[in-house]
Amino acid sequence: CLCESAKDIRVVTWYVQARLSRDGEKGLSEGLLLLVAMLTRFGQACHPQRPVARKAALEWLNSTKIIDTLSLWPEVDSHDAGLTVGAINLLESAVANWPEAEKPSFAGLCTALENRLARSGGMEALVPQNSSAQEHGREPAHSDSPQLSAVKSGRDLLDQAKLLSRWLSEQPQGWLASHRLIKTVRWDTVDQIPPLDSSGRTRLVPPKAEYRAQLKRLYLQKNWTELVEQASQMFCEGVNHFWLDLQWYLWQGLSHAGHPWDAWTDSVLLDLRLLLQRLPGLEGLAWNDGTPFADEVTTAWIAEKVNEEGLLYGDEPATVVNSQSDDVLLLESEAMEKGDAEGPEAALAWLQSRPGMDTPRHRWLIRLLMARVAEQYGRNDMALHLLGELTTSAPQLTLEDWEPALLFEVQARRLKLLRLKAGRSESDKARLMPEMDTLLAGLIAIDPARAMVLCQ
Repeated sequence: CLCESAKDIRVVTWYVQARLSRDGEKGLSEGLLLLVAMLTRFGQACHPQRPVARKAALEWLNSTKIIDTLSLWPEVDSHDAGLTVGAINLLESAVANWPEAEKPSFAGLCTALENRLARSGGMEALVPQNSSAQEHGREPAHSDSPQLSAVKSGRDLLDQAKLLSRWLSEQPQGWLASHRLIKTVRWDTVDQIPPLDSSGRTRLVPPKAEYRAQLKRLYLQKNWTELVEQASQMFCEGVNHFWLDLQWYLWQGLSHAGHPWDAWTDSVLLDLRLLLQRLPGLEGLAWNDGTPFADEVTTAWIAEKVNEEGLLYGDEPATVVNSQSDDVLLLESEAMEKGDAEGPEAALAWLQSRPGMDTPRHRWLIRLLMARVAEQYGRNDMALHLLGELTTSAPQLTLEDWEPALLFEVQARRLKLLRLKAGRSESDKARLMPEMDTLLAGLIAIDPARAMVLCQ
């Protein structure tokens, strides 16, 4: 039988893959130990007899078949990981005395295990940071009585948290409790940012491309409740809890979905604020392919809404002497509605074609609205050009004398966008620093108290 008299390496390596597929890393380690026992007992008498074929049979453990099966079990249990490391050490010892040309290499398997461990947060992680789409070996979601058991590992905790979160999500108004539960387990157990490689990227695999497309489609369709549900589900998978764009989509969905969803928007902002305070710099990290955890739209949203920099300009009512400006600035909500329906280009064209905007003052305010709209739709380069034009033309309007609050908004918005741009590289930072210093000096001259929080 396989455990007593088998001598064919190919049979045992296929057994390793089958055990890995069924039982995860525990099956992998036990399968490898069986292979070690066979090699220790029979040595080079194992089949296949030809050295080249025997070496190839053992190196099949580095194959795509094994690595792909391993990827179905992204959560690392420290006990099982320790068994696997021990089994590989014994395996390498079993072939250590073979001729160098016949000695197999297990580098591919070791590299896959190393990356898997890093993506899961390392051996010291309280809860695995990588998560599969479904819990292996557990009752399906429609089971009449899903079973909870004693938690023996971080993987058990994560699986049972998903089970409890799923039940809560099915209750009336249960979304908030469901989402907060899984967010607590996935975020609050992280105590350091993911490690970086030599290129400054993390080893974490980026979200699936179809997920990005699905979220964008739901957003454009204004299918707000489905957007919330899908973003919540994606948060539970892989390392998507580090995908900060998800939080922007959640916030958008909750904000537009009506009662009771809109009452829960602040929880997204507050939870993310606490995470970024505990893990400073997280929003500036990138996946292993170089794409960022937070794109430009999300980064601007974090700066304005999550970190409360929006209080510096957009949320505080401007002190306006001429009441005619109120009528112009009220066009912003209509422009945003048009942008949601037809796209930002249509919103900007609509603003530019408003009748009766003939005076330099009216044209200045329309440009300010266009900059606001462009920034909210992530068109930061367009917003920067518009804000630069406003800053340049403001002295001709003597705006600093009779409407300092609006000039403060213009310069604060431009400073924020320049800082985002400067964060891309050291060369951009050096090039933009003089202008940022000039803008900051101008803000301090207008309102030192409000400008204080902008000083870095």
